[in-house]
Amino acid sequence: MNGNWAELSAPILAYLIGAIPFAWLIGRLHGVDLRTAGSRNVGAGNLTRTVGMRAGMTAALLDGLKGLGPTLIARRLDFGGGIVTLVGLAAVAGHNWSIYFRGRSGRGLATSAGVLAAVDPAMVFWTGGWSAAGWKLGGGLSGFIGWTLLPLFALWMDRPASAVLVAVGLAALMIVRRVQGNSGRALGAYAAWHRAIWDRDPEHDQSGASEPVRS
Repeated sequence: MNGNWAELSAPILAYLIGAIPFAWLIGRLHGVDLRTAGSRNVGAGNLTRTVGMRAGMTAALLDGLKGLGPTLIARRLDFGGGIVTLVGLAAVAGHNWSIYFRGRSGRGLATSAGVLAAVDPAMVFWTGGWSAAGWKLGGGLSGFIGWTLLPLFALWMDRPASAVLVAVGLAALMIVRRVQGNSGRALGAYAAWHRAIWDRDPEHDQSGASEPVRS
């Protein structure tokens, strides 16, 4: 019975840990509220642009640990593959839709990378490579390619079914969060796809201004 309760409560605890807004907390220490500054995204990318590289890297590391820690612990406790998957996805969902903000927050890329590192470290090289490619292609496009093609990469690499399932879930969470954006405005089909692929609204392209990629 205790084991069942532990497995049932693990995803809830993972969500609460994932929901901790480290980037926002670090920003507040520097007198910045990320909800109103820069892109208004409560993530390490916006923190880097508004406060500085050191603050952003610290937040990204802590965000990664939010995914790595709970997922790794679930694996070490020999929870079933389904529970481990739920724990990892719950941590990312917590980051993306933090209960502490009662709404959307970050993009969950660092937290997702932490989950991958715990589930199947080999897949981190795929997403990491596309993150590096973002310096040339643009972070929005490279992020979309890296994460949406992650399930196919997992299948091609003949990874375990549990790892493929995690990849599918992480890709879905990334796309849903991108489509939502930060403005909360209703979107048509074109704007939704544009936001999913480029992580910015169409009007930013039309005006020539590039909205920073968020994390």
